[in-house]
Amino acid sequence: MEIRGRRMRRAMGVYLALVPLLAGAGCEPLPEMPKLPIRVEVENPGQLRVVVVPMSKRPMAAGELPPWTQAGVRWEHEVLFTDTVGVGVQFQEVEVTVRSLTGIVTTRKLPLASRVEPHQTTPISIEASLVTSHPSEPGNLSGVEELVFLGRNDRGGQIRVIVRVPLE
Repeated sequence: MEIRGRRMRRAMGVYLALVPLLAGAGCEPLPEMPKLPIRVEVENPGQLRVVVVPMSKRPMAAGELPPWTQAGVRWEHEVLFTDTVGVGVQFQEVEVTVRSLTGIVTTRKLPLASRVEPHQTTPISIEASLVTSHPSEPGNLSGVEELVFLGRNDRGGQIRVIVRVPLE
């Protein structure tokens, strides 16, 4: 049912976009699809050096796919956090958002009990996946993963590090 509704919305969107053009009137621009970052992007690292270890990518097996999907890809990588000023950091949560290039978005918040000791490096394993019921449509199996790491440093300051990873 959901797939059918998505097709109907696409068809209506194309129809509605064409009607004003044919009538000679202006139309609102279509929403911009997310673009793949050229490389990993990091915002607000503060006292931390952040490195994303190259990821592995593999097709999902039939048993791993959710119902009503026909194909999927899974990425696995590590985000390495290194304290550079001698003040430890305790992470409490990570918010993971995955966007396909066709505009499908999933977000989930996960508890994260991970600590970066002063002048030490801590790896955090991350997994992302994209699935589709239409494997022939470009953009369904590539996109952007945005990770928002939340925590506090040992001085009580809030830590909010954003990491964007291209999924291609």
